[in-house]
Amino acid sequence: MKNLYLLIIGAFAGAVIAVIVVNSGMEEGTSTYKKFDSSVETIMADWFMSPPPITEHGKNVDRVIVFVHAMMAVLFVGWTLYFLVCMVKFRESSHPEADNAGPSKLWTTLAEYGVIVAEVVLIVSFAVPLWNEVMSVDRIAKIKKDAAGDKGLEIHILAKQFDWSARYAGNDSKFSPQFINFANKVDNPFGLDQNDSNSDDVTILSARDKRNAIMVPVDTPVALKITSMDVIHSFKVLPLRVCKDAIPGLQLPIHFEAKTEYLDLTPDKDGEYIYPITCAQLCGDGHGYMIGYLKVLPKDKFKDWLKGESIIQKAKRGESATVVAKANK
Repeated sequence: MKNLYLLIIGAFAGAVIAVIVVNSGMEEGTSTYKKFDSSVETIMADWFMSPPPITEHGKNVDRVIVFVHAMMAVLFVGWTLYFLVCMVKFRESSHPEADNAGPSKLWTTLAEYGVIVAEVVLIVSFAVPLWNEVMSVDRIAKIKKDAAGDKGLEIHILAKQFDWSARYAGNDSKFSPQFINFANKVDNPFGLDQNDSNSDDVTILSARDKRNAIMVPVDTPVALKITSMDVIHSFKVLPLRVCKDAIPGLQLPIHFEAKTEYLDLTPDKDGEYIYPITCAQLCGDGHGYMIGYLKVLPKDKFKDWLKGESIIQKAKRGESATVVAKANK
């Protein structure tokens, strides 16, 4: 019964502390943690050497990282001090004989229960909502539905040793059928029928060159469907705060939205917004060289690029279909 009382008291104290910490970072009338943003940006840039995020959920990721490390620092310092106090207070010269009964465990038990509950509350308050925000099935489904217009975009990402490929629905806003017997790593990783004159999908065979970067429009929700052609990879774009495994046989979703208000922070030397894509899973001897690029464009430029590429790639398939038809006569 005594332990039960201690658990209740410690849990209450831990919950109170956690709630105070969580609420202290909230702006009045909102559910986001923005009061500490200047400190978070400084810590992420100077301590973690991380580029500034260009997505809203990226801001939330940084806040979680900083708060978690702050809690770890408090726990580390607290338990270290407790350890030092115990070393001095219970040193051999003061206690030449062992005391099997030991000191009262009241306040240490309260502290242990309080820390456990505080950590649980912080995880539930920070990590779970953020995970739901990024991995929301309903949100991803809505983006895919809106992709038929200009309010969303769906991109299929394919990882392979040691490169990244991407596929977009063309001007008809529909993805063409895929055929496993047509797929190869060289010129048709998505297994499209290259003789289908009606197929206007846009494919990027290799994002290794900045000129062939994976294109996304700014201020537009983007849903990615990620898979792999060979081994397990992981699609990571640090400024987006996006990292998702690419697993053979699975199509794993994730979404993001690059914001104009954050883009001004991170242009390259040519004034463009190009970000490296890296693989976050050890995938073979070429893992370190598996680098691609993602480019954020204004909406009108992205629309023009997609329209033009759709026409060009459809024409190529049409030419191929004509050649095959003539050969079969």
